[in-house]
Amino acid sequence: MLNPNVLAVEEPPIAEAQGWVSACEFAPERPLIDLAQALPGYPAEVGLRAHLKELLDSPALGSYTDIAGLPELRTAFARDLNRAYQSEVQAEEVFIAAGCNQAFFLAMLTLAAPGTEVILPSPYYFNHKMTLEMLGIRPVLLPCHLENGMLPDPQEVVSLITPNTRALVLVTPNNPTGVVYPPELLDELFELAQTHGLPLVVDETYRDFLPGENPVAHSLFNRNWQGTLVQLYSFSKAFALAGYRIGAITASADLLEQIAKVMDCAAICASHLSQRAVLYGLQHLDDWREQNRVALNTRTQAFQDALESAQSGYRLATLGPYFAYLQHPHSGQTSTEVAKHLVENAALLTLPGSMFGPEQEDYLRIAFSNVGQEVLLEVASRLARFG
Repeated sequence: MLNPNVLAVEEPPIAEAQGWVSACEFAPERPLIDLAQALPGYPAEVGLRAHLKELLDSPALGSYTDIAGLPELRTAFARDLNRAYQSEVQAEEVFIAAGCNQAFFLAMLTLAAPGTEVILPSPYYFNHKMTLEMLGIRPVLLPCHLENGMLPDPQEVVSLITPNTRALVLVTPNNPTGVVYPPELLDELFELAQTHGLPLVVDETYRDFLPGENPVAHSLFNRNWQGTLVQLYSFSKAFALAGYRIGAITASADLLEQIAKVMDCAAICASHLSQRAVLYGLQHLDDWREQNRVALNTRTQAFQDALESAQSGYRLATLGPYFAYLQHPHSGQTSTEVAKHLVENAALLTLPGSMFGPEQEDYLRIAFSNVGQEVLLEVASRLARFG
């Protein structure tokens, strides 16, 4: 008898979408453009690649790391956080995980028991919902409406809190919408969480790609945050190391002590190789990260301009780092039907809105980070011609 919680979870969306591709043949003059997965469209920096080659000769690769991560990496990441947030996070408040999805899993396993509830903004990041369901935790969906810019409404959050609620989860910059939550909204939600005695779990996988000059995502680390704020982060996007699966949790030392207990039992720490690679990145690649941030924001604007010029009928609902959330023009069709049509007729792989929530049939998600600016012009053109 298999775990019914696992059996009840829907099939992984990326695998389903890739199945549509395998059933098609694409003309040489119109190859497939994959806009489904959020990956950097550039390789890791050349010095980092050389460093990885050197690391392969290290005898340390054959040993385990500290449960919470290499001490020097935790120190370097705390320093990076303090630079980004103008804060005073300590190394003991940092925990290294095998990717941001594992960081979320560890946080939820520690914060919530089977049968309890966690509030998720909807549209949601599907891995969050799947994780909760597998753990027997009930996802309580917080609708984020287009008329409100797809931002969570604090009053709606209050209406969803029950004695069974164990955490409020946010994602900013958001996946799937790309929306960046304003600092003042994060302040309000932080205060709300504190008032109700709830952890505020903020997934900031894409915080390295914020728009504007010298952006600061929020000032929550400058408040009495220990006990309320749990920040999740991915090094994969920042350093183009998606295949190395490395992320981080920043939380109170007390919470991280319990997370370490979970990790020690599971024994699935990030590898020496990935941790040493990220340590090199934190020590040497600030300028490179900044160049990529600026370039991606230029690409974001280019896609907006191209889509508006193409007059395809597809409308930008929201747009931000890594993602565009499009309203499709095909009333009466499901988002899955529209997404399959685009694969078969336009050789464009997008994800249907229904993969991100029950009320998202009017939308498609485009992950444009892994294609060049000139390809985005072709995307807009194909939407107009074949969409």
